[in-house]
Amino acid sequence: FTPAPGEVHARPASLWRRLLSFTVDTAAIGAVASAYIVLASSVAGVKSPQAGLTGLDAFVAWLRALHTVLLPGVVLVLVLATVYCAVAAFLWNGRTLGRLLLGLRLVDTHGMAPTPGRAIFRALLAGLSFVLFLGGFWMALFDRRGQTLHDKLTSTFVVQPS
Repeated sequence: FTPAPGEVHARPASLWRRLLSFTVDTAAIGAVASAYIVLASSVAGVKSPQAGLTGLDAFVAWLRALHTVLLPGVVLVLVLATVYCAVAAFLWNGRTLGRLLLGLRLVDTHGMAPTPGRAIFRALLAGLSFVLFLGGFWMALFDRRGQTLHDKLTSTFVVQPS
């Protein structure tokens, strides 16, 4: 048997590596979202809330001050996360920044990076898994191959090449 070019022989990625990879990717997306909030609030002329507030009062006052930029920011983060995950999957050979740093790859059942359609569908389903109180991610804890709901539905695996 001769493996196809680009085919990966691997074992399922450990959950701690997947979690750390997810954390790195989330931090990268969060950095972009934070930059947006800073830039958008300065362009929109958002004023700081009154001084002297602490705790929950201060937090709510900041949310009220930022309300004009928060909704577009949430939409931006959702679109950015979906595009980042999908594009990274098929353009960067199954790797996002987090997967690259931890030596992981996203592959299909043949050990190849997913096709663009499959990568986009997986990214959309991952967003759904996230919105459902991480419900789709919890499956990885109980699956012997470490697959999440969106992995199962798209026949993909996060692996650690051997």
